[in-house]
Amino acid sequence: MNPSPSSLSRRGFLTASGTVGMSAAVGHAQTTTTTSEETQQEPDWTFSKSDIDAYYPFETADGVAYVLGTSESDGRNQYEITLYAIDQANRTTLWTETFPSFANMAVEDGTVFVTTTTGDGERRQNYELRAFDSKNGSEQWRHPVHEYPRQLTAEGDSIYVAGNRGIEAIDIDFGSEVWQSDAEIGEVYMVSHLGSLIYISTRDGVYALSDDDGKEQWHRNGQNVEGADAIDVDRNPLRLQVATEKGILCRSGSTAVFLEPEDGAVQWTASLDNSNYSEPVLHGDTVYFWGDSLSAVSVGDGTIRWEYDETNRRERGRSVVVADGAVFSIVDQTIVAVNFDGSERWTFELSEEDDYRLSWGDIADGTFYVVHGSKLRALSTEDGTVEWSFQPDEEMTMITVSEDAVLLGTQGSLYGFDLPQSIPEILVDETTHFFTSGVGIALSSILLGSGVFVAYRRMNAEPESPDGTAKPELDSESQPASEPAPEPEPEYGRLERIASDEFTETFRVRKRSDDGPRVVVEKHLTDSTLAGEFQSAVEQWADLSDRKGVVPVLDFGDDWAELPEYEGGSLADGERPTGERIKALSDANMTVHRAHGDGLIHGGLTPETILLDSDGRGGVSDWKLARVLADHRDSSPYDAPEQVAGEAADERTDVYRLGAIAHFALTGDAPAGASPPTADDSPSPQDYTSLSPDIADVLSTAMASDPDDRYQSVVKFDDMLRWATFRA
Repeated sequence: MNPSPSSLSRRGFLTASGTVGMSAAVGHAQTTTTTSEETQQEPDWTFSKSDIDAYYPFETADGVAYVLGTSESDGRNQYEITLYAIDQANRTTLWTETFPSFANMAVEDGTVFVTTTTGDGERRQNYELRAFDSKNGSEQWRHPVHEYPRQLTAEGDSIYVAGNRGIEAIDIDFGSEVWQSDAEIGEVYMVSHLGSLIYISTRDGVYALSDDDGKEQWHRNGQNVEGADAIDVDRNPLRLQVATEKGILCRSGSTAVFLEPEDGAVQWTASLDNSNYSEPVLHGDTVYFWGDSLSAVSVGDGTIRWEYDETNRRERGRSVVVADGAVFSIVDQTIVAVNFDGSERWTFELSEEDDYRLSWGDIADGTFYVVHGSKLRALSTEDGTVEWSFQPDEEMTMITVSEDAVLLGTQGSLYGFDLPQSIPEILVDETTHFFTSGVGIALSSILLGSGVFVAYRRMNAEPESPDGTAKPELDSESQPASEPAPEPEPEYGRLERIASDEFTETFRVRKRSDDGPRVVVEKHLTDSTLAGEFQSAVEQWADLSDRKGVVPVLDFGDDWAELPEYEGGSLADGERPTGERIKALSDANMTVHRAHGDGLIHGGLTPETILLDSDGRGGVSDWKLARVLADHRDSSPYDAPEQVAGEAADERTDVYRLGAIAHFALTGDAPAGASPPTADDSPSPQDYTSLSPDIADVLSTAMASDPDDRYQSVVKFDDMLRWATFRA
């Protein structure tokens, strides 16, 4: 199995105000497809260090690129995070700083702010905010911060840190506390600063606080929103989306709510097609939402001006980009450009051969830079044609577009592509009065502690000595004079029982082979009445053994199956960092997705069926077998409602079960058991009190009671889960 790291962009959406480079609508939409005849572009420069495994171009400001490098570290921390400040003009490293972990970062007025952990990780982690001079990296001050710092927002004289215990304002010059929010506010997920007010999103709705002392100015939780009868506060609390001078855009489920900035009074409400639309984008006097369709909503009164709804592309799109007179998004395997009047400008069909790994890009000077599968492509915003493409040898991680260059991070190198001219200032500055998720949210779940990305391990590296240097091979003259003592004969047969359930027992077994001793895993049936079904299921499983990501069956008999040993155990085993669990689950998602493409359904996925190799990569086991045995046991908390009702499983059943496994991976607890489908049985965000709203939305959709309300493909669930954990 090859590692498949997530590839997500630095920001989930762009903002724009006014009209920038607005082009005339194209009369007839053009469809473009991927082609082998694309012009191959070579990078203008490359940055690489021997001790860095992966690069993430994180932020650019004032001609400096801030790039994060991850590497194996000594001691208890699994990774080290190195921040490189690179002068983009002469491509020299201005300074570096290494951290035991990395939560988030902000750059403001010549200062780089970083939140990280302190100590050696033996006890409960503590966090601190550190300030560095952007030119030379000298540390200006440190300040301890509470709990997990989700977001940094620097504005004026203060920098605001939001986390599990509210929001704190810290003096930007001296690092001293200015104020701390009241305890009853609780966890803060989103922050936006506008004028003299700080707008925050919490589990109890939206607050406006004074930026002078942190005192509450107003609070809306949905129950006190006039004219919004459709809001169900218990299931869908009011959440902040966009803060602008025109108003504060919030949402609750499928209802959009626009509030007055000063007092929180309701200006208008609008009912959208569903609750699973992407983050909205404000452009001029229009807000764009993309769910099952793209809706253009008037900022003035909330009326829907037009909708773009292609029936053959009704899979939920990701966050949109607005520029050059059009709205850009991706739906399934298609990039779509829609003009400001709702007409389709062009579509670009992506290759289905690529794994669905997309780094949603930026637009600069009429060119859309986007990563899909194994390629970076530069597309014309006018007609969707490919201007050039680049395919690195390594897996890609992130893309960032600066004033001077396109920066592409990979598992091994940072590549720079110089731009012929500066991009519009609006795309660099990102409209200060528009709330975005923030770069801190974007990478915190990746790089804090173990992170979502498992550091790349080179499979064919030279053997190393304890000090990290390569061990020299001994020639015949340097061999010891005396023969070394013979190795003791290892124990053969069953070594230990590693798992058991109502019908099977699983053992580690050492066997003799032509290549010497080897350890395998044997699964034995303990109920002889099921021998026929067991053998039939294992035989069908064995037929899938050559598939990528499928745990292979090495041998089998009437009541036993031999499997390779997966040194990492299963997803259900022991304490494992959340990031590693999500990475392994994502590997399993892609395996199931490929199986669905050939009409194969698993139907019995549980944490125990996802096995991890020594590098943490996940494989899927018990094909056919899990479903057969499940028919003879009581229901499982991972069963979908239609399975509880005795109905047939399909692709959406696997989506439900993978969503339930994600619940376990993120919380450590199995979800509550499902009931047969009813109108009101879908989990709500209130069921996931320890998780961020974005993750709660993803799990709610994946585990919806009605299969029609779930993600209609595993790959879409995987994409949304990785995006939500990327931001959480």
